[in-house]
Amino acid sequence: MEFEEKYKWSFLNFAKWLIPLLLFCLSVSMILYTPYFQDKAYQVKSWFSSTSIYEGKSEDAIEKLLVRSRRNIQYNESKLENLKPVKPYIVVNTTENRFSLRNVNGDTIRTGICSTGKNEILIAGNKRIVFKTPKGIFTVRNKQQNRPWIKPDWAFIEDGLPIPSARSAERIDYSTLGDYAMEIGNGYMLHGTLYQRFLGLPVTHGCVRLGDKDLEVIYNTLSKGSKVYIY
Repeated sequence: MEFEEKYKWSFLNFAKWLIPLLLFCLSVSMILYTPYFQDKAYQVKSWFSSTSIYEGKSEDAIEKLLVRSRRNIQYNESKLENLKPVKPYIVVNTTENRFSLRNVNGDTIRTGICSTGKNEILIAGNKRIVFKTPKGIFTVRNKQQNRPWIKPDWAFIEDGLPIPSARSAERIDYSTLGDYAMEIGNGYMLHGTLYQRFLGLPVTHGCVRLGDKDLEVIYNTLSKGSKVYIY
């Protein structure tokens, strides 16, 4: 009994000191984690870090950093210069289905509506063909007037027709591409269309379709090597 009483008083004496200590620690923790204190601590740390960096660097090391920075700037400037058009170019907006033909200085020559990829998928056996206009920077690789379209297999599959042989005359279509066509790579082109009423809508298999008058101006303005920006 005497032991229990003694133990009880020892615990109470210990608790009298422990509770204030815990409250003090809790108060300090709350202060340390306030946004204001954290911000001030970060400022002090940043100041010490910057001071130690500059004090620890010799003049030669700083000069080397400056030289490296200048080289990086020159490298990036040269990359930007290479991206700058040196000929008239065209910009195609696939979201709004509009184009902007511009001269080498970036001034607009002509704007109008066009048609781009319909973003649909055709299942052809084990293949999934996506009818989507590619985005990026392209160049005019070739220009042709009254170019026939050699219809690929998917054109027949889409129409529910049997696929003819590779050399069949059924594959040759002299009207779909219109009067002018400009290749930009991987089978994609800027060309005319029989379906003028659909201009401004996403209805193509990936190529950019243009109205007759717009296409003629674009064909006569762009040359082989002209940039084609599609986004």
